[in-house]
Amino acid sequence: MIDRSVVFSRWMQCLPWQAWSRLPGVRVGPQRLRMFLLMLLLCCLGRGALADTLVLRDAMLQAPIPLGDRMGVLVEAQGRPLSLQQARLSAFEPSTQPVLSFGLGARPVWLRLFIENPQSQALNLQLQVGTTWLDRLEIYVLDSAGQVRHHALSGDEEVPAQGLKPVQGFVLPLPLEPGRSELYLRLASNDPLLLPLTLMSAEQAQRIERELSYGYGFLYGFLLALCAYNLMIFFGLRERSYLLYGLYLLSIIGVNMAYTGHGYAWLWPDSPLIQRHIILTLMVVFGCSGLVFAARFLALAEHAPRVLLGVRWLCALGLLSLAILYLAGLHVAATYLAFAFVSVFTVLMVALGVLTLRRGRQAGRYFLGAAVCGMVGTAITALSVCGLMPYRDWTLHALELGIVIEATLLVLALAHWVRDQQRAALRAEQLSRLDPLTGLRNRRAFWELAESVWSTALRNARPLSVVMLDLDHFKRINEHGGHQAGDQALMQVAEVLSQERRSGDVLARWGGEEFMLLLPETALEQACALAERIRVAIEGKRPLLNNVKPFVTCSLGVAELQDHASLEALIHVADERLRQAKKLGRNRVEPPAVLSQAKDS
Repeated sequence: MIDRSVVFSRWMQCLPWQAWSRLPGVRVGPQRLRMFLLMLLLCCLGRGALADTLVLRDAMLQAPIPLGDRMGVLVEAQGRPLSLQQARLSAFEPSTQPVLSFGLGARPVWLRLFIENPQSQALNLQLQVGTTWLDRLEIYVLDSAGQVRHHALSGDEEVPAQGLKPVQGFVLPLPLEPGRSELYLRLASNDPLLLPLTLMSAEQAQRIERELSYGYGFLYGFLLALCAYNLMIFFGLRERSYLLYGLYLLSIIGVNMAYTGHGYAWLWPDSPLIQRHIILTLMVVFGCSGLVFAARFLALAEHAPRVLLGVRWLCALGLLSLAILYLAGLHVAATYLAFAFVSVFTVLMVALGVLTLRRGRQAGRYFLGAAVCGMVGTAITALSVCGLMPYRDWTLHALELGIVIEATLLVLALAHWVRDQQRAALRAEQLSRLDPLTGLRNRRAFWELAESVWSTALRNARPLSVVMLDLDHFKRINEHGGHQAGDQALMQVAEVLSQERRSGDVLARWGGEEFMLLLPETALEQACALAERIRVAIEGKRPLLNNVKPFVTCSLGVAELQDHASLEALIHVADERLRQAKKLGRNRVEPPAVLSQAKDS
């Protein structure tokens, strides 16, 4: 588009000035007439220009000056880049936005601003373009005669990227001579073209940089501490959820460092190719790592295997599609893909939390709250960067705030989940060692405890005895009263044994209607006395079931450690004596002779 002043100037050159000057009453020459009309035109057109002039008075320089709504805007036509002279001859539209935003895939943009320096000396200010992912940034400062007094070139495709400050964007010197100057900016980016523009002094720029450094130091310190904490727990417990969450935190740090410019400033300053692709790549990796962690944490393999398969396909498709677009050179399409993938990821995280809660799994409570915070923060930042909602400083940093809240809630969720897992594992371990009917230890748990008791008795030459008990005619109880009567009889016997045993004795249900007692620090006489008390107590215990009182008796075999080679050998002796008691009529303790001696003593 051609400026109206240029069109009018060229049109006046075609007018018959000589003929007009000869008209009656006209006393000026053609050259003076032409200059008069040109000055009149410039005054009329200059009223708007002067109205848009930024006058840098002392009071204005006390704080950073936002420039967005003061700029004139010119968007280049597709495939037709403009030179500075062509841009000067083109018409600029006035901006009404405090922060200029042109969205994804925008064409290069020219910005213009008239600046008046009323002071008698030059001003050395700083121009901040608060976007770290600009491909190309050119600055021209022209004096009142239209001569270029200052030119700067930067952008993340330049090596080195002059003036790149993490988080702040590009902060470049802007010298302004006394009088009127013209500022022209040309900006281009394949990523979202977001242009927060601020004019400030060097001291103000340093103060802002220091404040941002403190803030991001806290953010990265917090996330790295969480990451290290979870990785250490993983190496200690070998619980994969901690590893996946640690990797998810690393992806959060990576994508944040990429789009804030920390990565390009610190890690790959000489690699524009990496900077060109790293932001979009880490956005997709961030989404994939979050979904993989969510799938593990929410146990999708157990209650939603089809959803888990869909999550895996989505991650693979996102990474593969991004690689194909890179190879095809379709960077704008890759940008749309990355933003779409992150949008789907944030919504899907919330959906997975809702699905888990609906399936009755409590792990989804903390997770759903964390996912909602992350989704809100990500959505606000993404929408403001893409130009779909008004940009403010807090909207750009909403992602970081959402990430901090999300990370904190996910740590609590992970701790709660692991605690539940440990409790469930402990309960399962305990149940695997207990007899489900009587609540006594089973044979496996007996052997685990008995080995230490056996070794202590051998090492210290201390007495040790074993009592094996078997209910008499147990099948008759089941036949007359049913299996419920048999179960009741077993529970009554277990109750008697629990009451009669000492604290150090090892009691277990051996199997069926058999029970085992391991008695440390107990000689044969004492063991037989205990066995007799048990026999009498069981004989007097008659469980009432279906108005029937079954008569329950038991036979017991007792053995003491002598020269037995192993605990199994000692138990074998007790078992043989139990069989002997049954042969001799049941409802007795074998050997009875030891019992008689104990009574006499």
